[in-house]
Amino acid sequence: MEEMKRINNKKKCSIRQQRRTRLAYKIIIPFFAYIALWGVMPLLYGLYLGLTEYNGLSRKPVFIGLKNYRDFFTNAAYMALLWRQIWMGAICLFMNTFLSFLLGLALNVPSKARGFFRSGIYVPCIAATSITSAIFVVLLEPNGVMNTILKRIGSSPITWQYSQFWMVFWIMVYFVWKNIGPAAIIWLGGLQSIDASLYEAAKMDGANSFQRIRYITMPGLRFVASYIILTGIIGAMQMFDVVMFLSKGNPYGKTDILMYRLYRDGIVNFNMGMAGAESTIIGMITIIFSMVYFRMVLKKEDQNA
Repeated sequence: MEEMKRINNKKKCSIRQQRRTRLAYKIIIPFFAYIALWGVMPLLYGLYLGLTEYNGLSRKPVFIGLKNYRDFFTNAAYMALLWRQIWMGAICLFMNTFLSFLLGLALNVPSKARGFFRSGIYVPCIAATSITSAIFVVLLEPNGVMNTILKRIGSSPITWQYSQFWMVFWIMVYFVWKNIGPAAIIWLGGLQSIDASLYEAAKMDGANSFQRIRYITMPGLRFVASYIILTGIIGAMQMFDVVMFLSKGNPYGKTDILMYRLYRDGIVNFNMGMAGAESTIIGMITIIFSMVYFRMVLKKEDQNA
């Protein structure tokens, strides 16, 4: 009898396990189907288009092999756009990571109004890019707010749109302003996950504020920093809307980047083959940068273990 009960219990456990497994598959299959539909399929289609000559309208894609990729890497204009995308994105990533960390520290300070400030810094992220960028455009007009302020303080007005330095500066300001909120909230979550008793012990040992940040806060935020930087790399390499709405590549193409050229090749010039090649190259570079950084983080973790 005991043997029969044991067998029946095993059968019941097996049935329950099968039900849980089926339920788990029912939950995760729609997620993977969504990723495949909106992630993998466009990626594969872009890779395919990069091997073809196609205008997207009148005829079917014509297979031309690696010609688009050869044209890309042998054309100095495309390489200049790629390099500008990388260095502008790198500066934006550094500024956003550093300033959002400082903002996260400020938001972690006890205050009655901290809920208001935490909500307020997130507003630029959810605001429509077309609207917020239009506000920046108005601010930078020849007779706009910024030049009015310069005149009132006795400085000469600046034609922002005809200065590469200033347009790059405002692109970076807008990028950081738009993306600093989510990063600061993530930093804040990481800060609040650190055991407060560590800070109390450090105070008792005579550690100052800088030492507490250096030896407690920074090590405790390693994984948060890795996530912010990895997502920041992806965001920087996909930077497009701010250039499109704010500068349109001006002055004289000196703020033009590869993502904006991809848009013009594919949508404006109907060169879908080259646009597919560009999207594939940007995707591969983003993956390589992310993997290199991730490998560096893992190596550092192994050394600290």
